[in-house]
Amino acid sequence: MGDAAASLAVTKLDFDTGQPLTNQVVRSGKIKVQVSYQPIDLNERVDDNYDINNVSYQIFYNGQIYQQNSGYSAFGTGYVELRDLDNNGIDEIIVSTYSGGAHCCTSLVIYTWQKDKFIREETGFLDGSGGSFEDLDGDNNYEFVTVDNAFLYAFSSYAASFPPSRIYTFQQGKLADVTRKYPQELRKTLAAMLKAFQLAKKEKAEVNGILAGYVAQKILLGEYEEAWQFLLANYDKNSDWGLDIYGESTAIGKYPDFPAALSAFLLKNGYLTPVQVK
Repeated sequence: MGDAAASLAVTKLDFDTGQPLTNQVVRSGKIKVQVSYQPIDLNERVDDNYDINNVSYQIFYNGQIYQQNSGYSAFGTGYVELRDLDNNGIDEIIVSTYSGGAHCCTSLVIYTWQKDKFIREETGFLDGSGGSFEDLDGDNNYEFVTVDNAFLYAFSSYAASFPPSRIYTFQQGKLADVTRKYPQELRKTLAAMLKAFQLAKKEKAEVNGILAGYVAQKILLGEYEEAWQFLLANYDKNSDWGLDIYGESTAIGKYPDFPAALSAFLLKNGYLTPVQVK
């Protein structure tokens, strides 16, 4: 391919709600992805179509096919994109699909070429749009910026939850958690959390879901003690959201209050060690 043709090559294909794709191509260097997509009939319930694989793609390297996969994506919110995430001169292939349903779920699959094959990595199901690839420190390596989905609905409604940050680097075909290496980014989210808390407090709305994320975010910054005192002074003592203790699938007890429930939750999810638990 000549320089002019290469510069015109499409490197991203979005799934459109009403427009099917048939063997559409994205390419970069020796990598080519051939994509087909069939929109779901929006007059039918999404649940009725849930097991339909309406996205299919074939991955080529140097003209040879290496991967052939299919999946499901609702509402035309997915995409296939080529982007060099790890600054090694070879683009990764990012396939984003959306499951449909309330507040859920985006899944990203990343393929990277290593030696003589493609390595596959997955984010798992993530809330909303899933996250974004951003070069946070200007080194031409992209970080994947998202949130800890475990906090959604844990101590409040979805709308009143404010999950803490999760930041991953992508190296050697794998996503690795590097959240604590980006304190400036964490503080931006922390400021937004504090603003959301102040507004909720003023409007007498739910605060515990915000405070849960706030404490976790402060832990990531090494400021647990300060955050805990703030929590004790400001949490809603009347809310019982998230206080149930579950066995296999049913409630087997109840925490005495929100701080006790949050401590157990933070321990379970790796934010605290047993020694730190209040």
